[in-house]
Amino acid sequence: MRILQVEIVAAAANATALRVFFSFLLVLVLAAGFYIIRNRKLFFGYKGAEGDTYASSNLRMWLVILVWIHAVIITMAMIFKV
Repeated sequence: MRILQVEIVAAAANATALRVFFSFLLVLVLAAGFYIIRNRKLFFGYKGAEGDTYASSNLRMWLVILVWIHAVIITMAMIFKV
């Protein structure tokens, strides 16, 4: 019986550690996303290079935003599922 109690306490400690890790990861992902969105002209601005258009630069930006949104959702799900 005592072994089972120790395993339950260890599982709770591991779950807390994972929640802290994923919370920290969520803060990093959010900060990175906000930095990229605030400086989008630097990252996704139209450079005027051959083969580059306003549409392609806009498409690149939205693809990165879409991946960022999914990263935020998955990280939040990991916090609440653990």
